[in-house]
Amino acid sequence: YEKVDDLTVKLTLPQASASYAEALGPIFTTGCPKCMYLNGDDPISLGRLKENLKGIGSGPYKVAEFRQDEYLKLDKYENYYGGEPSIDHVIFKIVPDENAQEVAFVNGEVDFLEISTYDALQKYEADDTVTVIKYPEGRVNNLAINAFSPKFEDRRLVEAVFLAMDQKAIIEGAYGKGIAEPGNSPLSNVNLFYNAGNPYYEQDVEKAKEIVKELQAEGTTLTLVTNTNEGLKNMALVIQQQLKEVGLNMEITPLESSGYMEKIFSDDTDFDMYMMGYAAAGDPDNVVAGMFDGTWTQNLYSSERAAQLWKDGRGTSNMEERAEIYKELQKQVYEDRSIYPLAFPNYVFAVRSYVKGADTIRTAPIFEDFSKLSIEK
Repeated sequence: YEKVDDLTVKLTLPQASASYAEALGPIFTTGCPKCMYLNGDDPISLGRLKENLKGIGSGPYKVAEFRQDEYLKLDKYENYYGGEPSIDHVIFKIVPDENAQEVAFVNGEVDFLEISTYDALQKYEADDTVTVIKYPEGRVNNLAINAFSPKFEDRRLVEAVFLAMDQKAIIEGAYGKGIAEPGNSPLSNVNLFYNAGNPYYEQDVEKAKEIVKELQAEGTTLTLVTNTNEGLKNMALVIQQQLKEVGLNMEITPLESSGYMEKIFSDDTDFDMYMMGYAAAGDPDNVVAGMFDGTWTQNLYSSERAAQLWKDGRGTSNMEERAEIYKELQKQVYEDRSIYPLAFPNYVFAVRSYVKGADTIRTAPIFEDFSKLSIEK
């Protein structure tokens, strides 16, 4: 890159990239000063810089106080270019335990509560003092196959695993109704290039049993890695029972966040599958492509055709051409059986009815612009 003048920078890319503008957008809109990135002349980690806890940005709110593991308090910025916000203060309380979160909501200590179960959804939909809001989260929760697993050298065993699975039962067992929709693509159901007509994997227990028998794989134990996300863990438990019906055992290995990420992004051969969720709402080249081309993880199988389609989608800026490329790509990933896209989760939350405007901001994580919110008591 090179500086053109005080307000202009020129970027020269090594190759064509249709997604570069979207990828760079958050960097340029943040407008962080140089001192936030440098310690003298030495680059340092942003997370280690204390000044970052004060916040740098151009939004409707500014950081008033931050206490580690307790809360973050924001005060409105009266001179916000979009107009002075209606609400004076916004406080994020750090409450890791889901039961404690609900107690705080019931007691009126917090105004928003994320809903993750069908029982909770029914409960708050029947509450006149609460408004329930639901919209697609833009994520793909899936079962991923470790391409380095020796047990999957014969890809027919992957086919048997997929045939053994009842997607509807998995979603209802893990989430209940209304919390997630069946997945059929590596792109989420709100992605610009999502193809609603892409095929779903269908269960065929008898065919799965035949394949397992042909491979002499009866009694084989597969190891699945998951994290602490309740939805992913619950899906894993249902899958475990379904695989047992076709003669396959499955051991579930739950890992905390750091250990989980290190494991699933590795080339280790001591696990066979893993539960995973990734953001897939924006340009496919920004996050999703990286899951399949080795940028983020090395262990997802990708055929030569799929690899070429990821490159083709990145290399053209013609939207009609890109739509056709990604339509073919979604079908190719289905045929490759790299992942089983189990669920498109919804972002569901309850909000006190006196908080207005919560239904106008459909982003996850929730609320990028708090100036849209107001309180009417």
